[in-house]
Amino acid sequence: MPDDAVDIAIIGCGVSGATAALTAAKNGSKVSIFEEHAIVGEPSHCSGHVGISAFRKFSPNLPSRIIENEIKGAVLHSPSGQELILYRSQPVTWVLNRAEFDRYLAFLATEKGAKLHLNARVEGFKRLSNGEFELKIGGQSRADISCRMMIDAGGCGAPISKYLTFPALNRKMLVNSAQVTMEGLTDIDEDLVEVYYGQQYAPGFFGWIIPHRDGSAKVGIAAGRRANVHRCFERFVKKHPKVSPKLRRAKYTSKLTYHPIPIDGAQHRTYANGILTVGDAASQVKPTTGGGIVFSLICGKIAGRTASRAVELEDISDKYLSNYENSWRKLLGLDLTVMRWLRKSLYKLPDQRLDKIFKTFRELGVDDILNQTADIDFQGKTLLSLARDPRLIIALISASILSVPSLLNSKADSA
Repeated sequence: MPDDAVDIAIIGCGVSGATAALTAAKNGSKVSIFEEHAIVGEPSHCSGHVGISAFRKFSPNLPSRIIENEIKGAVLHSPSGQELILYRSQPVTWVLNRAEFDRYLAFLATEKGAKLHLNARVEGFKRLSNGEFELKIGGQSRADISCRMMIDAGGCGAPISKYLTFPALNRKMLVNSAQVTMEGLTDIDEDLVEVYYGQQYAPGFFGWIIPHRDGSAKVGIAAGRRANVHRCFERFVKKHPKVSPKLRRAKYTSKLTYHPIPIDGAQHRTYANGILTVGDAASQVKPTTGGGIVFSLICGKIAGRTASRAVELEDISDKYLSNYENSWRKLLGLDLTVMRWLRKSLYKLPDQRLDKIFKTFRELGVDDILNQTADIDFQGKTLLSLARDPRLIIALISASILSVPSLLNSKADSA
């Protein structure tokens, strides 16, 4: 049974929730994590694809078993089948076992004193007269518990955030993903991620094949909200002229999972009196690629630190908690804004226009473009400067996919 009262209740035990719990527990707060599923990390919706440089900067050291592959580049496929191959001599991204990563972070949090409750769904809450909260916990851990603060890390459409006065999720800036793990693929280079553009197969976003060292791969697509993502996925794996031959003999080794991804660049506030939102619940996700692991590590740490300090100071006012938003937006706000603009610019392009950009890029040569992106700090202002050249749209999205280089500057070291 959960304790009757805690300092900080954290809803959800993904990357952001576990990181917030680990940070707050380290700072001496009494923390409970409420995870609605029976096993942390399952079901797994994420590709687990992260840039090595940024990930190492913000993640705890990992057991080697969690890293399923090291990626050196990507093959980008235009709607008409043109290819751009981006390759580096050293690995630039890792493919993580996302479920194991979540469980490892949860383990670290509990080692520092946080308590983890599984099958514990937060069904509602109310504010008490003393300013604290009472949470109604359903599932096997059914109970009413009080807490001084809440951190909502429950994902897109999170359970607590929907009760607040925050603006509703912008459905126009939402994509739905479908992903499965397969084995028995053919003609796959384990050093390269494959990315596929085209309105016919992944309208509004893209499809991917992310290989593992053992020969299996994560295969998925994301598509705009008006598309039927299941039908798009079936068409992608069975009809795509380049993808379907690779998968002809492949077998599913996991269930096909579906997941909404908010890509509006965290347009709305992420705090209220006594409450912080983090991770997908706060749309702290890269609008260009839908990736959010590194951002969740950063923002989870800031959320845990802010909540712990607020409890210590006995000040859970929105005025004090605004420090959380100020801190993470200082690090990520410009990048999110620019990536949101880039995402809208790129994915609104009709296939013909995108093919022309690929053609121009190929004719002018990829090496020079990559040299421009390889040594920059990749701040929002630099993105804007580079994006004035239409050739560089593909370079920018490529660098974002590969996380070459990190999107974060040195100031983020203090996060």
